Amino acid sequence: GVALLSVPVQAEDLTFDTPSKAPVPRWAMLRRNEVYARNGPSKDNPKVWTYRVASLPVQIISETRDWRLICDPDGGVAWVSKTMLQAPRTVMSPFQAKLSLHSGADEGSPVKAIVRPKVLAQLVQCHKAWCKVSGDGVRGWAPQASLWGTQTTAVCTRPNPFASN
Repeated sequence: GVALLSVPVQAEDLTFDTPSKAPVPRWAMLRRNEVYARNGPSKDNPKVWTYRVASLPVQIISETRDWRLICDPDGGVAWVSKTMLQAPRTVMSPFQAKLSLHSGADEGSPVKAIVRPKVLAQLVQCHKAWCKVSGDGVRGWAPQASLWGTQTTAVCTRPNPFASN
């Protein structure tokens, strides 16, 4: 028989069958205050809207060599140039509700601050379903499930190009 040596796989050692060799879906954030969203992966495709919020967290749900299909917090799906994206460092508070930031990573810890809906914050770290965030001079913990930008599964579905409107 052949003895197989078990070696733990490091996350950075994994490569994926994508042009970037990175997993899809994954998180990114907008690099600039003006990012054109297009209905296809090239500059020949018409602009469908313009994003005007640098650091907005978006989820990459598909990609080509130079373009990324992203999902935004409003559920919009469009193509943007990969040069308009950078590594994810922000999250957004819930859309309909205020968010309590706790002093510790549990519901029983004291509330340090209340955050308005749709506020951007820096993502510090996540641990056991809680994430530490920072913004406007306040740091605190929030349930990971309540933050846009921390989901590990796709939050938008890729549009069917053959669907009739």
